[in-house]
Order: sequence, then structure tokens, then C-alpha cells
Amino acid sequence: MPTAWRAFGAEPTGRRIAGAGWVFVFGLLVGAAASVYTVRNGTNLEYGDAMAHLTISRRIVDSHSPGLQQLGTVWLPLPHLLLLPLVMNLWLFSTGVAASIVGTVCLAITATAVFRIMARIGIDAIGRLVGLAVLFTNLSLLYASTTALTEPVLIAAMTACVAGLAGWATSSRRLSGGELAVFAGIPAAAGVLTRYEAWALVISGSIFVAFVCLRRGDSIKRAAQLIASFAAVPAVAIAWWLAYNAAWYGNPLEFLQGEYSAAAFTEVFIDQGQLTTKGNFGLSLQVLSWAILETSGIVPLLLAGAGLCVMTVRWGINDKALVVWLLGTATAFLLFSLTTGQHIMVNDRSLPSGAYNNRYVLSAVPWIAVLAGYLLGQWRSLRAARAGVSVLIALALTWQVTWWAAAAEDRMTIIQEGREVARAAENTRDAARWLAEAYDGGRILLDESAGNEFAFQPLVGIRLTEYYNRSSGAIFDEVLADPSRHVRWVVMHREQLVSSSTKASIDLVTEALADDPQFFARYELVYAVDNVGIYRRTEGAAR
Repeated sequence: MPTAWRAFGAEPTGRRIAGAGWVFVFGLLVGAAASVYTVRNGTNLEYGDAMAHLTISRRIVDSHSPGLQQLGTVWLPLPHLLLLPLVMNLWLFSTGVAASIVGTVCLAITATAVFRIMARIGIDAIGRLVGLAVLFTNLSLLYASTTALTEPVLIAAMTACVAGLAGWATSSRRLSGGELAVFAGIPAAAGVLTRYEAWALVISGSIFVAFVCLRRGDSIKRAAQLIASFAAVPAVAIAWWLAYNAAWYGNPLEFLQGEYSAAAFTEVFIDQGQLTTKGNFGLSLQVLSWAILETSGIVPLLLAGAGLCVMTVRWGINDKALVVWLLGTATAFLLFSLTTGQHIMVNDRSLPSGAYNNRYVLSAVPWIAVLAGYLLGQWRSLRAARAGVSVLIALALTWQVTWWAAAAEDRMTIIQEGREVARAAENTRDAARWLAEAYDGGRILLDESAGNEFAFQPLVGIRLTEYYNRSSGAIFDEVLADPSRHVRWVVMHREQLVSSSTKASIDLVTEALADDPQFFARYELVYAVDNVGIYRRTEGAAR
């Protein structure tokens, strides 16, 4: 045991860091256990976005218009591409287990990257254990890692990038630009194809490379070469995304300006006077801070706050301190986005209050974990005192987990948001489950973009080629014009939506058929709940 313990806290040897493999395996076990719990309870599919991500991934191959254009432009593509091989299995798709597998691997990568970062900046075994304990006891992160939300992929990519930069900066030998590109640039590219927070990391990472080079006494030319080496791969990834948008939508900035973009989404909130953080730095800071508190917990935050103060006093802004600050890039980006109105986040400190998009701050958890580990790593000479403090921290983290679990929906805003989304869509989810049981063949017409309510295809659990919707391409218009020739089932709102998340989210099926007497002559209402109706073609209708 002492030998294993020494190996766990050993100094890095070249690229190798003792204990990293065990951390990865433990991360897989923790993620698997969390997945079993959420899949059994069905909570891994509570978020509508989670089901939408699963559906987008499968329809790249399984749809009437297969191809990369099915990636759309609302979300960046990498999470969907990672899910693609798994969602082609209908059971993995319908249960959401496909996402749990991806999320579990991402959790293991995140834990390993955090461990490697702590080793690179000189945190010892006890400090590393504390940092990992903070990470693995964060129930919000564990929950997200069992879903198809994009946060697990983002966090894994960003922490892997920072780990690569830390390895480059602290290496005893001068690493080449190629090594920098492989170990930091490739993870950064994965990040920029996952969420826009990673685009900011490319900027902060480039600044970090410049600082380290100039401190080493490298020439400006050498610094520029290394910055280019780091930024080249993510730059290619960004260029591909711009080219994709230009090719399919005629506008390289479609993801930023299009009718399904975040700008179009927030425009509705602006019109309703609900985007109150825009132009208000103080309120944005309050909202973001409260989200971090509810997501990370008071105990880890106190440890991280103390660690940040000690680090600033002892290290100033040396290279190791800058590594830690890099982990805060996503948090700084979110504060900027809230203040400029690019994002909306709703919690108890927002105006109005509620629960929405607080999961974005999960990207701060690795930062908090490393700072907590740093704090314990500074008391090496006080072994007896540090052992006592470690026990107290273990007890405090246990209390934090118990307190969260005792009333998860009230105390964990990420769980609260998922539950609220599921309750708001309860009627449409009931309709999906009814359709799954009643379905006995025939194509289905629905507008999956209508208020995001009909993104329930995983719950039905049939091949996506059985659906006609907006993603079907031009044939969707043909089906709307004469559904009886194409489909046996129609799912639509019986009355048009009067409000929606974006102005482009009206129900096109309702718009085409709700007032069409020929439709009602050929179809009968077989299931209704609230404003949702499921219609089946009558036997005598034309086929």
C-alpha cells in the first residue's frame, strides 16, 4: 500500500504520470454506477435537449434525407458524431444508454485530465485525492454525465486541453510545436466543435503559450510559431464549421444569425423583457455566482476560494498559476455572454426567477476541484494537521452529498430544471408512450421543431425513417400537401401554438392541416391530451 500511495503522488516522469490509469478506470466505474441509477429511473431523458441530441445523431444515417446536413446548425457537431455509432442500436437510442456511455467516458477523461493537471503543477497525493473527491462528489456533474447534454464532452475536451498545455509548460525539455498541437491543439479542436466556451479557451490558451515563451526567453518568432502550432488544429475545426454553414445554409455565420440560432432564441426573451442580465454586469455576476454555488456546493467553493487566495499570494501569476486560471476560461466566457445578452440563465437570483441553463456552469467544476486540491497540497510539512483536515473535508463532502440527495430538486438547480422540463412536456411524453404501444406500422408525420415538444422520438423507439418532419427535406412539403398518400399517423397540436421558444417554432403540421376538412375526413383522432392530438388514417382513406 505505501508503494502504491507513493506512486499515486509521484512526480511526473516525462509524459507518464503514475496513477492516471487508475483514475481513468475509477472514473468509468463512477460514471457507470451513476448511469445505472438514472437510466433505471428514466431521469437521463428528462431534458428535452438530451432527446433532441440523440435524435439528431441517429438521423444522420436513419432518415429520409441522411447525411451530415442532419447535424443542423443549432448545436455544434462533435457530441452528435460521438453518439452516432451507438445510437444506431435502437435499444441504446431509446433508453439513452448511448449517451450514458459517451458521458461516462467523458467523466473518466475529465478526472484523468484534472489529476494530470494537479500532478503537473506540483500538488501531492493528498491534494490530488481531495481534488478528485470534489469532482466525483459533484452530483450535478455525475447526472449530466449520464445524459446526452453537451456539457460532459465540453468539459472533457477543455480539461484535456489544459492538461496538455500544463504538460508543455512544465516539461523539463522543450517540447516541439507538433507535440503542442497533438496534446493541446487536438483537444481544443474537440472543444470548439462542442461548445463556444472552447473558442474562448483557444484565445486564452494562445495567450498562455505567449507568456510562457516570453518568460523562457524565446524570441517573438518562436513564440508566434508555438502559438500557431497550438491554434492551428482548432482553427481548422472552426473553419470547417464556417464552411459547413456556408455550404448548407448559404451563410457561414448561420449558427450565429440564423432563424434557429441562439440570437433568434434570445430575441424572444428580449421582446418579453426577460433578458435582464443584458447590459447589467452586477446582475449577471449574481446569477452566475448563484448557479455556481448551487451546482458546486458551499463546501467545494469554500475550499476553492481559500485555495485561490493562497495560490495568488504564493505563486502570483507564474506559469503554474496561469494553468489554473486557464480552467476558469469557460466561467469568464459565460459571464461575458450573460452581460452581452448572448446567453440566458435563470435561477433564484435572476429577474424573473426560475431554473434554466444553469448546467452551463458545470465547466467550473474542474477549476474548483484543482483549487481545492491545491489548498491541501500546501501543508506538506504539517502531516498530522493535514490528516485531520483531510478527515474534516471528507466529512464535509459527505454532508454536502447527503444534503443534496435529501432534496435534489430543491437544492440542485440542474435536477430542478430537468424535472421542470419533464413536467412541462408531460402530456407530449404521455402521447409518445401511447404511440409506442399503439404503433402497428405506417409512417408518422409531425413537426419535431414545434416548440421543442415533439423531440420525443427516443421514447417511441422506432426507426426514424418512419417519420416525416422538417429534417426530411423537400418531401416534407409534399407530405403536408397530401398526407393520406404518405402517412398513416399524424401528430400535431390541435390548435396552433400562441407562443414558442423561437419565432420559427410554430407547428407547420398544424398550420397546414388544422383547418383542412379533407384531412379530418381521412383521419380520426385516436389520442388526445391537452393540445396534442394523434390522428390515424381511416381504413377507407386513399393511400
